Parts: sequence; C-alpha cells; structure tokens
Amino acid sequence: MEKIIETKIHIGLEKPVKILHITDVHLVDYAEEDIPEKKEHLIRRRAVFEKEAGFPPHTQNEYFSEAFEIAERENALTVLTGDVTDIAAIGTRREFHRIADGHDFMYCPGSHEFADFCRTPGPDHAEIYKRNYDSFRESFPNLKVTFDSRTVGGLNVITIDNSEDYFTAEIYDKLRAEADRGLPMILFMHDPIGDWNLLRIRPINENMRRSPEEFLTSDSVLGFIGRCPLIKATFAGHWHGESEAVAPCGQKYYVTPGLFKGICRMITID
Repeated sequence: MEKIIETKIHIGLEKPVKILHITDVHLVDYAEEDIPEKKEHLIRRRAVFEKEAGFPPHTQNEYFSEAFEIAERENALTVLTGDVTDIAAIGTRREFHRIADGHDFMYCPGSHEFADFCRTPGPDHAEIYKRNYDSFRESFPNLKVTFDSRTVGGLNVITIDNSEDYFTAEIYDKLRAEADRGLPMILFMHDPIGDWNLLRIRPINENMRRSPEEFLTSDSVLGFIGRCPLIKATFAGHWHGESEAVAPCGQKYYVTPGLFKGICRMITID
C-alpha cells in the first residue's frame, strides 16, 4: 500500500473500534465473454487510471487484495464505498468475487458498478441502470446494497446507497429508525455530503428521470444527517482525493482517495 491515512475519532466508546475504509478501486479486468466494445473500453480505462495514479508500482487488484490483508491483520471492519468495478462487465465482477469472496465487509455501491461504458446519463439511462443494478444484485446476493447497519463495540456502522446522487424515501425511513436505537453512528456512502450533485434542487440531466418529490426526500435526508447528534462522522469516496471538513454542529466529513492510487483509510474510534 502506498499510503494508509490514519483517522482517529473520540466519542467515548469503552474499547476502540477499527474500520478500514476502501473506496474507488475501479477494477478494469475484462473476460473473454465480454463484448468487444467493453474490452476496448476497459483497456482505455486502465491507461486512464495508471496516468491519474502516477503509474504506481502495483495494480488495483493487488491493492485490493492487500487492503483485506491489512484489515484482517488490524482486526478492522472493512467498508467498501463503491466504484469497486469500473463498469458492469463480466471480467470486473469476476475479479471482485475473486478478491473479496471469503472476507467479511460492508458495502455500498458507486455509480460505476451499474454503468455500461461511462457515468454520464443518456436517453436510455434508466433502462441500463436498472438492468445492471438487477444483474449486480444477482451476482452478489449476499451484499446489502441499499442500506446496511452493523453494531460493533457499541458503535452503529451504516452504509447507504447514494450512487445516483440522491437518497430514497426508504433510506430516510431506515436512517431515522437507526437513530431511534440511540447508538452513536458512523455513516459510509459513495458521494460525499458536500458533493454538488447531492445538493442540487433539480436534476442536472433530463435523463435522470427523478421526480420533485424524490429530490425533496433526498434533501430531507441531508438535513437529517446534518442535524442528528448521534451521527458523529460520514465517510465517502468518489472524488479520488483526500478531504476533511467539520460541520457547524461538529460532525466531521471525510473523503478517502481511490484505492487504485494505493491509498486507503484506517479509522480508529474510541
């Protein structure tokens, strides 16, 4: 690993809890069964990530495998926040399985898991997204993709799907239900809280096909996260860089760089 960001959060737990945050792996492997267009796309994308990462000495696959080893060595809960695969291809999903199967981890998706070739929505965006979303759920039936919660040492660790740049009413209801449990919470998602796509008041692309009610619900989720004193911090990816901010209420927002750069974050909460 090129770098492990060490983050410590003090909230008064009896014993420290460790979490390894992994995001934006962007696996670019193709299989012989993949259509030629996807193979060509993944070859081009491999070059893009090599350039963005400054030609690191290891591949995404090697960093991904090493991250799980680090988590096991440190007795840390592993949390993946999306874009593990770069597109919805047979090869990328097969490699996800090869590396991750047998390991214990929590997961929420990014946008790339359900993309055919790129993230920018086109006229058939809704159809493609649903097809790839359903296919992903079939490929990874044990992953709780939309929302997951796990209590570790008195801490409620939660993963939330905001892979389409908004939060659903289902997520709003589940998040409030988790708050009713009264435990301190740490949230993990793909898009950072400060991402302008999450903060918009109307769709940025007509092909997103979201209703005004859905965007109002998403805004309600953001408001709830910002006001809830039990939520101590949120962690996300998507930006491929490191960022940290503190809200007026004292809640901390963190963005972890992409693992394709050989960077992950070890969080210690006590």
